[in-house]
Order: sequence, then structure tokens, then C-alpha cells
Amino acid sequence: MNWNNIKNLSGLQFERWSAGDKYQGESAEFSAEMGAKKLGFHVEILSPGMFSCPYHFHRHEEELFIVLDGKAMLRQNNQYREVTSGDIIHFGLSEENAHQFYNHTHKDFKFFALSVNDENDIVEYPDSDKIYIRKQKNMFQHKNEVHYLTDEEEPEKYWDKKYLSQDSMDK
Repeated sequence: MNWNNIKNLSGLQFERWSAGDKYQGESAEFSAEMGAKKLGFHVEILSPGMFSCPYHFHRHEEELFIVLDGKAMLRQNNQYREVTSGDIIHFGLSEENAHQFYNHTHKDFKFFALSVNDENDIVEYPDSDKIYIRKQKNMFQHKNEVHYLTDEEEPEKYWDKKYLSQDSMDK
């Protein structure tokens, strides 16, 4: 037996990623390596002052996040809450589950992310009125094909400013 179905968090290999100036961190992708077919999972480290991804929700893909270390602000359905180590966060299949993390601290925010892999998933981005059709691998805005970060280059303009203040860091 090769035991590929067991992975220790301390041995993960992280790769740096970025999408524009506001979305940066590190990710350890290992679901395929472990043989997962219907699940996608990884551990991610969100850098201080960065956003996880554009504000979005899924039509066919539930998500579960477990905060491993640090804290961040969660924006969900245009409400805000700090999440911290030990929190388990589930997002269902509706607009009320639109979400985005922002690392408002000076320390890394580390979390485990799990989702079903549904090739028919449709992802909607309320801030920029975009829609992503996974099966076609196309992003649209007002019926025009667009880039992933179109109208998401400055995510802080959609947030309540009191949650982005440098004074709120590490409180």
C-alpha cells in the first residue's frame, strides 16, 4: 500500500500565487495527489492586507473552510465578521452565501478549503456583475466575455471602510 490517502499538514509544499495587486498568497494543492475525484481541497495562506478572491458564490458547488491559523475578515452577503483559528465556515448554493476573505492583520491567515468538484458549476460575482461558466471555462459580464479580475481590481471599494482600516489590524 502506498498510503497516498494520508497527508500531514507539516509536510505541505506551498507555491506563491497572485492575481493582480490585491490578491496574493501561497497555496498547497494536494487533492489530485491524494486521488480525490469529486472533491477539491487545499491549504492556503493569505498574505497580510490581501483579499482571497473576488466576492462570489456558487450555484452547484458547496465550500467548507477551516481556519488553521491567524484571523481575517469575512464578507458574506454584505455582512462582516472576523474569523479566527478553529472556525469552520460553510458556504451553500445561493446569493446569500456570496463570500470573500480579507486579511486585515499583519500576520498570515492560513486555512483549509474543501469543495465538491462540479463541472457544471456556475460562479457569480455580484460586485462586478460577472458570471463564470466552468464547463465552458468562460467569464462573462453583461453577455461579453471578460477577464477574471474585470471590475475587481480594487475590491476595497465594495467593503465597509471600518473593516479595512489599518487601525483595525491585529485587534
